[in-house]
Amino acid sequence: MHNLPDPEHYTLLNNFFKPYYSLLPNYVEGDENCVPKAILSTEWQLDELAGNGSYCNVQVGVEDAEGDMAAMRWGNPERRLWFCGEHTSPKEELGTVAGSYLSAEGVSGRLVKEYGGHWEP
Repeated sequence: MHNLPDPEHYTLLNNFFKPYYSLLPNYVEGDENCVPKAILSTEWQLDELAGNGSYCNVQVGVEDAEGDMAAMRWGNPERRLWFCGEHTSPKEELGTVAGSYLSAEGVSGRLVKEYGGHWEP
């Protein structure tokens, strides 16, 4: 993990984020108080166990996105295969950290029930 990135890395990240933070109220171009002092970034996208940095989105023109998402959300419990994460969250939270949490909570409950336990979220 980069706590304080080297100047080249900082420039790359700052160039990425500037279009967003420059829209904040009271932002003044050229004011040193409006420029991040540091940017914290992780290297999870390089972790082979993290899927090399993937995320989910629904492509334009997909015929049955609702059905596809429902199938991923359900998994394949007959083969003891469950999925959780931002890509299997409730529709209103799809692709968010909150959705990832809700998805994990839902799958955890299903697993506990599957193996005879009691679940109260």
